[in-house]
Amino acid sequence: MRGIGEKILCLTGLLFLFLIANAQSWTLKDTGAGLIINTEDNNKPLKIMRRGSTWDVKELHKNGAMEGKYNGNQLFAAWILGPETKEFLNSKGKPAWMYKYKITYPDGVIFESDPKEFCSKGYSYFGIKTGDYTEGVWKIEWFIINREKQQSSQVATTVFQTTWGNPGKKDHFEIKSEQP
Repeated sequence: MRGIGEKILCLTGLLFLFLIANAQSWTLKDTGAGLIINTEDNNKPLKIMRRGSTWDVKELHKNGAMEGKYNGNQLFAAWILGPETKEFLNSKGKPAWMYKYKITYPDGVIFESDPKEFCSKGYSYFGIKTGDYTEGVWKIEWFIINREKQQSSQVATTVFQTTWGNPGKKDHFEIKSEQP
C-alpha cells in the first residue's frame, strides 16, 4: 500500500509543478525614455540616469547622447523592464516571454520591431535615433509575446516630446498617425 501512496504523492507533486510552470505571468516593472548607462554587459541591472517627457534633441546631439557618449557613456534610449528571465523559463529552458515595440514618430510614420529576447536581468532597450524627426511627440507601445503560443499583449505605452534648441513644455500631447 505504501508504494501506491508514494506514487500518488509523486504524481500529485509533478502535476503541481506542471501547473505552476504553465501559470507563469510576466509583470511590468518599468518603461521610459531618457538617458541610460550604455553597457555591453547585460548581466548588470539597467541603470537609468535621467528620465523625462520633454527632450532637447539639439542638446542631446551636441553632447553625444545618440552615440552613447553623453557624460562619457550615457545613451538616449527607450527601455522596458520586467522580471529576470530565469523567473519565467519554458519547458525547453528558454525564456517564455519575448517583447516587441511599435514606435510612432512625430511625423506619423510607424515602425514595428521584430520579436526580441530580454536580457537575463529582465530588461531591454534600444537607442532612439532622431534623424530628421527633431520636434514633436513620440509614442512607443510595448508588447510581450508568449514564445510558444506566439500571442502578444500590449503592456505599456511611453510618450515623450522632442524639441530642437527649445526645452519648452507642451500642455498636451497630440500624436499623429498614418493608420486610419
